[in-house]
Amino acid sequence: MPSSEPILQASQYLHQLQGYWWPFCRILALFSLAPLFSHKAVSIRIRVLLALALTFALAKALPDPPRIDALSLHGVLVAAEQIAFGLLMGLALQLVFTVFGLVGEVISTQMGMSMARYNDPVNGVSSSSIVSQLYFILLVFLFFATDGHLLIVSVLYQSFVYWPVGSGLHYLGFETLVYSLGWVLSAAVLVTLPVVFFMTLMQFCFGLLNRISPAMNLFSLGFPMTILGGLLCIWLTLPHLPENYLHLSRELLDNIGILLRSGGRV
Repeated sequence: MPSSEPILQASQYLHQLQGYWWPFCRILALFSLAPLFSHKAVSIRIRVLLALALTFALAKALPDPPRIDALSLHGVLVAAEQIAFGLLMGLALQLVFTVFGLVGEVISTQMGMSMARYNDPVNGVSSSSIVSQLYFILLVFLFFATDGHLLIVSVLYQSFVYWPVGSGLHYLGFETLVYSLGWVLSAAVLVTLPVVFFMTLMQFCFGLLNRISPAMNLFSLGFPMTILGGLLCIWLTLPHLPENYLHLSRELLDNIGILLRSGGRV
């Protein structure tokens, strides 16, 4: 071997490390907004370790990244692109949980339980209604029962196939996300519509009763009856929760498919 030939080809090792660096940026950004992974009960260290483990598991199966100097301005822009796309994907995957979070908030307001907030300042859990916490716990069980964590890994892999490193962000992806936000509001309205109608009818009846008998104390009578009526509505609608979750998940995956396929349109 000639003495002038370097023993270690540093550029080759740096290029091999880039095959792990770009996926790590995207995966870690996705975990910061993805359902359950972004929960405050999952610490930042656990997210970093999960992102590292998933990066090493997927790196060899992903398309080869372009030869870009990671320390150059172009490399910094590519890293920012991976972070932006990871956040975009994480926000898209979070939409179903957002739907039922809005459902819980609306039902709590109609029941008059909006003042009963779940707040844990020790663990840093943000304030949210008890009904929202109920729906969140049920969605956690449904998420793992339907292999949602494996679905996130599959979506991650497909994102590198359709949106390879250095391909840039496209307008159609952002347009799909904006339409998905409107879809969240419409889905929450449709899910809560029967409960809202029933609670509005109950409050109308108590208001009519107040006009008929003003001497009756409706605060002591109406508030417990409203809570019981709301609990009855929750009990009647809970059996349809898995069906609604699966239907909204299919709609979400269709939107993510449109977002991913838009990466191939250059």
